[in-house]
Amino acid sequence: MLRARVLVRESSRKSAGYAAEFVLSCWTPYSRVLHRCYSDNNSVKTIVRIPQSNIYRFGDSNVAAPVFRDVDWTVNEGESWAVIGSGSNQKTALLRTLLGHLRISPPPPPPGGLFPFLSDPPRDPHTCVSLVSFAHRPHASGSAFYDYTARYGAVRDEDRITLRQSMFGEYDFLNVQPKDGSRNKSASEIAQEQVKKDIFEDLTTRLGLSGLLDLPLVALSNGQTRRARIVKAILSQPELLVLDEPLTGLDFNNRPTLLSVLHSLHISNSPRIIMGLRMQDPVPEWITHLALVKDGKVFAGTKDEVLAEYAAQALRDEEKRSSNVSRIVSGTDEEGKAVVDMKNVNVIYEQKRKVLKGIDWTIREGERWHLQGHNGSGKTTLLSLLTGDHPQSYTQLGSTSHLHLFSRPRQRISTPHLRSLIGVVSPELANAFPRRAGVSVWEVVGTGFDGTFVPGGADGVGVGLEGALSDDVRQWRVDRVREVLKGLGPSSWAHGNEDAGINDAFSKRDFADLSAGEQSIVLLMRALVSRPQLVLLDEVWSGMDDAMVQAARRYLREGGVEHDQAVVVISHWEEEVPWGVEDGLKRFKLDNGFGTEL
Repeated sequence: MLRARVLVRESSRKSAGYAAEFVLSCWTPYSRVLHRCYSDNNSVKTIVRIPQSNIYRFGDSNVAAPVFRDVDWTVNEGESWAVIGSGSNQKTALLRTLLGHLRISPPPPPPGGLFPFLSDPPRDPHTCVSLVSFAHRPHASGSAFYDYTARYGAVRDEDRITLRQSMFGEYDFLNVQPKDGSRNKSASEIAQEQVKKDIFEDLTTRLGLSGLLDLPLVALSNGQTRRARIVKAILSQPELLVLDEPLTGLDFNNRPTLLSVLHSLHISNSPRIIMGLRMQDPVPEWITHLALVKDGKVFAGTKDEVLAEYAAQALRDEEKRSSNVSRIVSGTDEEGKAVVDMKNVNVIYEQKRKVLKGIDWTIREGERWHLQGHNGSGKTTLLSLLTGDHPQSYTQLGSTSHLHLFSRPRQRISTPHLRSLIGVVSPELANAFPRRAGVSVWEVVGTGFDGTFVPGGADGVGVGLEGALSDDVRQWRVDRVREVLKGLGPSSWAHGNEDAGINDAFSKRDFADLSAGEQSIVLLMRALVSRPQLVLLDEVWSGMDDAMVQAARRYLREGGVEHDQAVVVISHWEEEVPWGVEDGLKRFKLDNGFGTEL
């Protein structure tokens, strides 16, 4: 549910003064040099204008059903906007409209068209408007699986590219010299690159990236990568920067820092910022206006107006749901067997860089855990030891240390077998999962039985580790896929589509053609379908709309995981965990490589 909670820095009372100080000290001296596109014409007041139009996919005629109907949205200079979506992928669709990926009918009239502020003098929107989206890897980027485990031991040349190199590509802006030395740069080119150097150094310092610049890009955490992509986008000199879900994956300490930087950039028009937020994200204090995307409509207005309208509707929906929902406590009074037993576990890289330091952690059957820690604290590394993706999972043995999984030393369990025992949802897996044409939702869910990434078996439910399934096991798997589709399919979250037949139709759709939220819920089905002994849910709600999140939370609490299954939820948001302390929830926190049970 959308929350009106506000992210406030510790010195929030002085935020306006901080912003002014930031602009004066860092941006004003060279803002004109930075922005080739920037206009000094202060008479241009309208940034975005969509006047009472329908929005269609390209290729659809005006008689087809529009993606959005009767959109009337104007963004003026001095306003701070966030776009929030309650429908699957609708928020992202509206943001992509600003990039020209959807068709507006009738188009915004001249002068100015969609972006009036770019009309005097005329500038190209393709150069001056940028979108940074943190949704899952799109179909267009390739259908094959890529090895996301390379981050734990980069050996290929392409895996050695550092964060610094990824920022600047072919140019060495830090030395302000051409790499090949083939020509002398003009004074204006050197000045522009010096500006980029200053901005780069300032932003990487403020966003906590300075100490990571010479690490391989694949070694960065999800939150660190997001911050780096924002810095790179700012270096491309847009006038309007659209950020889709910039807060997802950021820890509590980094959220206010990023928001403070974005606010400073926005009020100095260097660049202007429009943010896309999930329904469950807090609305930053400095946001003044919201565009709520719901059921093909866009409700735009001041923050207070939109929040009040949504809160009233959400309260009615919650009362309706509560009348049919009973809480089930998943804990048990009996102590289950240990599925994870870590004693003095360490992960050390070259030059004695320690990521994990003496971790002691036991996870038992039936337990529900919330794994906490800021970006870069080692959460993903810790999980990769459990899943067998990290090569150092094999080296955790000795007289004073060990890693036991399912009552056996890690070394005695083959990685393919381990993947069949653990259900995983993570940003890395979601981005890497193949999006090949012709692979159905049913087949993707079915890969969860054997922990593979390629569908197999006549019924699309795998072939088992031994290469053959008995008739009874095959039938159980088929029935189990139908069961998770019933619990997590569209009939559980698509309003007005309670008919179970919609789940059958959904199961036949191509996974690659689904929205980011639909793909996320399918990968959750995949993680749960085999009833694994251990379930790891890392940023499980990424991309899901509010109805999907509510359906998934209900399913997890009300029998989606059995009492003998252990579940670890990795999230920076306490309220995103389906269970509470009253349900027996336990917490484990990583801080600077050390682990502590809270």
